[in-house]
Amino acid sequence: MNVHRHTPALTVHDSRGLPVRLVEYLRQVAGEAAQALVSRHLHDLAGRLVTQRDPRLFDGASPPNLQTIYTLDARPLWVDSVDAGWRLMLPGLGGEERQRWNQRGNHWQYEHDLLLRVIAVTENAQARTECYTYADHNANAGFNLRGSLTTQTDPSGNVVFGSYSLLGQGMSETRTFADATGTFTTQRHYDPLGNVLQLTDAGGHRQQSQYDVAGQLQQLSLQLAGSDTAQPVVSETRYNADGQLIEQLAGNGVRRSRHYDPADGRLLHLLAYKDPAAPLQDLHYVYDPAGNILSIEDHTLATVYFANQRVDGNRHFVYDSFYRLIESRGFEGETPQQSPGLPLPIQPIDPGRRFNYREHYRHDEGNNLVELQHVREGHNFTQQMIIDPHSNRGVRWKTGDPEPVFAEHFDLHGNQLRLQPGTQPLLWDNRDQLACATLLQHSNGLPDDKEIYRYSQGERVYKCSLSHTPSVTHRREVLYLPGLEIHARSDGQHLHVIVLPGARCLHWLSGRPPELEEDQLRYSLDDHLGSCALELDHRAGVISLEHYYPFGGTAWWAARSALEASYKTIHYSGQEMDASGLYYYGARYYAPWLQRWISADPAGDVDGLNLYAFVGNNPTGFIDADGQALTDFLQPETREEHDLRKARGAEQNRLRRARVELSSQVERHLNILALSLRRGLDAQQQILNHRTTSDFAGSTLRRGATHITGQVFAYGGAIAVGIGAQALGAAAPGVGNVAGVVIGFAAKKTISLLWDYAAERTGASASIKFKASRVSAEKIIKKAEYKTMSPLNYIEQKYAKMLPDTQKGALKGLKESTSTAISLGAKQITPSMAAEVSATASTLLGAVEIGHEIAGAVGDLTAEKIAQGERNLTGLIDALQGNLSKVANYFETAGVNAIHTFGLFKDSPGDSVESLTQTTQAVINELAYARTMLRSHSHKFSHV
Repeated sequence: MNVHRHTPALTVHDSRGLPVRLVEYLRQVAGEAAQALVSRHLHDLAGRLVTQRDPRLFDGASPPNLQTIYTLDARPLWVDSVDAGWRLMLPGLGGEERQRWNQRGNHWQYEHDLLLRVIAVTENAQARTECYTYADHNANAGFNLRGSLTTQTDPSGNVVFGSYSLLGQGMSETRTFADATGTFTTQRHYDPLGNVLQLTDAGGHRQQSQYDVAGQLQQLSLQLAGSDTAQPVVSETRYNADGQLIEQLAGNGVRRSRHYDPADGRLLHLLAYKDPAAPLQDLHYVYDPAGNILSIEDHTLATVYFANQRVDGNRHFVYDSFYRLIESRGFEGETPQQSPGLPLPIQPIDPGRRFNYREHYRHDEGNNLVELQHVREGHNFTQQMIIDPHSNRGVRWKTGDPEPVFAEHFDLHGNQLRLQPGTQPLLWDNRDQLACATLLQHSNGLPDDKEIYRYSQGERVYKCSLSHTPSVTHRREVLYLPGLEIHARSDGQHLHVIVLPGARCLHWLSGRPPELEEDQLRYSLDDHLGSCALELDHRAGVISLEHYYPFGGTAWWAARSALEASYKTIHYSGQEMDASGLYYYGARYYAPWLQRWISADPAGDVDGLNLYAFVGNNPTGFIDADGQALTDFLQPETREEHDLRKARGAEQNRLRRARVELSSQVERHLNILALSLRRGLDAQQQILNHRTTSDFAGSTLRRGATHITGQVFAYGGAIAVGIGAQALGAAAPGVGNVAGVVIGFAAKKTISLLWDYAAERTGASASIKFKASRVSAEKIIKKAEYKTMSPLNYIEQKYAKMLPDTQKGALKGLKESTSTAISLGAKQITPSMAAEVSATASTLLGAVEIGHEIAGAVGDLTAEKIAQGERNLTGLIDALQGNLSKVANYFETAGVNAIHTFGLFKDSPGDSVESLTQTTQAVINELAYARTMLRSHSHKFSHV
């Protein structure tokens, strides 16, 4: 038996086909009983997901993980997360974002042009913190600027776009920084498919790319500024029929190959060598049937016997039934790394200095990794996380520590305020981006050592590290530009780091250390996650070698020199490690020693309701390209794929909103049809009442019987409730008597109103005389009359019709107030006969109304009444046809042929344009028949 036996995932749906429960079964040890974990989803009447609870917060004692309130067009208006706090968005009439608020007290206002493009942003009453300028029709057509963004200004600085390609891609952009001097221009040239053929960065270095017929990179060269020749970086590349890389020859002569399982495309073998007899990288992968990596065998590492241990190069992994990592085995350096940052590198590189370790991981019901046990002789330790009972915010904790006050460790949006207890405070900007990390707090009066970050459109463009001594302040700056990083130090060192696929070139403008070669090209050999395992020079010599723990910490780290190692900034998963030890992923920062993100996912619940869990706690099989969504390591995202994923997500959200709106519009149309049909049939009978004695007599009898029966039911119900209410008078004279009167009166009114509701729905209480206003589109469609509402809404609207703002409303209000006054007066004057007096009064008042209808139905209709009836019926028919056309457009927008297809026992055909057309035409036929009856003066009619 394995951990996955009898662990299905069950989804429970309501009568509308909407998922309301998700039941999953967790087992961590084979043979143990599985634990059922239930997630809960709540939808509103329109079918929109409004509340979500994970198994940890399922019981309702805490707020739900996620709550959403929607606009009328089904877009999220207010979103409240226990992890990330709440956000409120106010859209405009065109769906554009007009204003936005968040729980940290920030407020943004957006100004748009006539095309609804954002042109200015006001942040917390500070005007124009961001500005965007678009070219008009007078712009130079030769640069394809018309209608495109030309200038972008934000707190980081300014970007000017000089030209665009035919596909709308930026060809020239010039950036200036608020924190640095100078201008920096980047230029690109594209092929007809949109691939970058040439990139000239802000330092004047030129990257030239060649592609195969499928648009896949084949060759890449680099020509440094001031050089007349280009050097190859990628000399040759081959792909299989699935577009997977199978072989690549680098500029340093190292050939890299990948082998895949032909059955499922899984990576089986990573190999890199210059001399086939001495491979530089040789990794073999073994999977379980679900695609989880069970082991990675490193054949470049010989088995050694060190410190009374047999240490091979293999790593092994174990998962629970949720595919979360629960155990790993591998090797590490002499001292396990438990704190932020990197350990000291082993010098010289000696792969024999390795030690076995084993780690166990425990997760709670909310998918938080709450315990890590590290097992190694002489170096055992346990790391624990304590999680907020009302969210997934967590901090490092050990036995004996006081209970943490989570409000002191996280702000209102769930941004972590310290990396370690009592040290390293973190500052966040208004957009929940890390603005400053304190590296060292001085106690001698010196300013704190810190690292400062600036962002533009959500991406980091500037970093500055400051460290202080009594005699000098050291400053290190990094400017991030397309294909280039510009590093400057206060000691005079000025370095260009040219970013290339699979390599980085260190080009010194000044201050080059004499131990390092000029224009050093450093090639990277990555593992399956994109983690930089080896750095090679242009002769294929090993600069550094690094192995990682499953959650990204450095397990083993060696380099041929500490100086060279200090210039390695890309480590785990191909991400940059800052001086704080944090990895910058793009949208947020990851703390590998905590095994979790330090802020909530800005993309929301795309990876589940836990907004801090790192790649679903399966770090061997998943990566996260930008901190917003996990993906399979076999399918890493390029920038284009990332943009495409975002576009697809937006399209899916649009379709979801369109289907919710379609459902609402279909329900509304069906309600309108039902009311129109009822009014059409009533009109037919009323016309006959004016023209034949028998129809007149029958309708009079039906109307009177309905009214009297309703009064009888109301009278009987009031008597029954009154008998029960007598106990109140006996138990508490005075107050009890008053309560009994109120209860009896309320019972009578409720029964009477419910009877009216049923009579309205069936047409039993329809007027005897013909009322042209009852078939007007204004009342039936535009005002959405209350006859198709629920009973409670019917009662509410019925009383709203008694307001004295019109003559008809005043008369209805007078009738109701007179009936109420008589009932209450009878309770005081003749308590024993109060029910009889009240029923008699209501019957007589209703009889007056019926008498008025009888008088109005005597004789044929006037020409004016007939003309008004014809106009209203014709207008209603036109309105139904117009509304049907609108509903058909909603079907097209939603991209479906039918809706409401869920059935309790089997699927239903649902509602489609065809079925709605048939239903609408049937109602129109009845309305047209009533119109024909009006036009004719005959007394007998039969359907044709």
